[in-house]
Amino acid sequence: MRSENNKNIKIRRMASSDVEPTLSIWWADIPEKEKVASELEGPLDMSFIAECDGILVGLMLAKLEYTGYPMTGDIIIYLIAVNPEFRKHGIGTMMIQAMEKLCIPKNIKTIRALVPENDTAIIRYFKNAGFRPSNIINYDLVEFTGV
Repeated sequence: MRSENNKNIKIRRMASSDVEPTLSIWWADIPEKEKVASELEGPLDMSFIAECDGILVGLMLAKLEYTGYPMTGDIIIYLIAVNPEFRKHGIGTMMIQAMEKLCIPKNIKTIRALVPENDTAIIRYFKNAGFRPSNIINYDLVEFTGV
């Protein structure tokens, strides 16, 4: 994709009708697809897709979550993906900017990206997009016996 073709990129909210067949490119790797699909277009869904001439070239799965004390509404980005042929043309940034525009009238102050701590490429991407390390530390309980 040449940079002058960025004007052909359209960013829009993801809809449940995008799941099949449009999202099949990345959808196979998403666990609990049915749960994710059922939440699209819901009040907490903040997901976007990027299209170039009607073809899916990027997606961002994100959700509004209320966490912490005092409880605040923050956007959590779970996944951001751009077709390799369309990378390095600002498509991920365009989706983040669309999210920012959506947050302003809702008075949402924080967009948080969940990234693996050793994934230097995605960490660099989010740092370059203006994100910084959070004051939230995530702890996982991964081995438990249940009650």
